[in-house]
Amino acid sequence: MRRDTGIFKVQQENEKLRAQVQQFEKNQPKAQRDGKRQAKPEGKPQIMDQWIEIEIVDGETTVSYYPSNEELWEEGKKMVPPPTMVYRRFHFVDAVPPEYAWTTSDPEAMEFGGLGIQRMSVDTWLRIIEQEKATGKPGKCGGNLPKPEVWGHCECKSCAANRERLRAGR
Repeated sequence: MRRDTGIFKVQQENEKLRAQVQQFEKNQPKAQRDGKRQAKPEGKPQIMDQWIEIEIVDGETTVSYYPSNEELWEEGKKMVPPPTMVYRRFHFVDAVPPEYAWTTSDPEAMEFGGLGIQRMSVDTWLRIIEQEKATGKPGKCGGNLPKPEVWGHCECKSCAANRERLRAGR
């Protein structure tokens, strides 16, 4: 079933990329392998990406994380410079279950499923995943961060409102 949703393909691509990164790191000079890697250029946000697949199986809501919170955190700890933002991409396979109604106000998405995005600081993500240990389900981040300016200015209703909220310090 995961093959049909595209998540299986993403997983396979991630595994290939991880293998390529490991091979690349093995070929680096010893100083770089010992954690003395060069920092990436300033201005580009360091992003940790996570896919969350939510589906209804036999009347029960199931949640799958790709990678898991623990795996993502281990990847993040290796990033130079450290990550500044976490992107979570929700994939609602069948419909948006009632407990996730906070993710959309679109009636079609509620009925037929679809995709959603959470953008948050790493600190917010760490707080949320602590709460998730008790529930096993993704939680609210309290409002998405706007799309990073270095990726182009976004004037959608959501990004504009979130940018204003950040400016106001809320």
